[in-house]
Amino acid sequence: VQPSLLKMKLQDQERHPFIRALGGGDGGVERIFDATLGLAADAMHAACVLGCEVIGTEANPVLYSLLEEGIARLAMGEPRIARIAPRCAEATAELALLPEGAVDVVMLDPMMVRPKRSTPSFLVLRDFARAERADAALLNEALRVARRRVVLKLGKGAPLPPGAPYPFPRVERGGAVSYWAHDKP
Repeated sequence: VQPSLLKMKLQDQERHPFIRALGGGDGGVERIFDATLGLAADAMHAACVLGCEVIGTEANPVLYSLLEEGIARLAMGEPRIARIAPRCAEATAELALLPEGAVDVVMLDPMMVRPKRSTPSFLVLRDFARAERADAALLNEALRVARRRVVLKLGKGAPLPPGAPYPFPRVERGGAVSYWAHDKP
């Protein structure tokens, strides 16, 4: 767990496509559920820019142990990172434990099916992470728990999950990824 590109991303503040997808410019994003925490790069970005609490799940115990150590270490230099609360759990099961509307946003970043060029830390992540895509059960739980929106991060040009139970009509495009958003009425 390392800050990697965090310093560069923080320069964009609310203009960054990820923060725009979360609704950062709207205000009121106080609590996010990151269903695919990985090494917490997105969680750190959200916590630092929005000042929000981020609850995140990582199903792999090896990656979870890296998160526990890394978040605590990085929070010593950047206190906003301490707002990330990792849980060693499977995302769909953990979401099922939360009440309806428990968080403002549910963020999903499933492992990309086609590996792309990436940092060495991400290569380690790929070896341990679960590679399944966002399925209907996970998407339905995400929608139930999210008060404002569900955000799905996909590689540039990657298709939306087949059989998604609701549309993702809004997209914020980054250089290598797209952030698809389903805003609740």
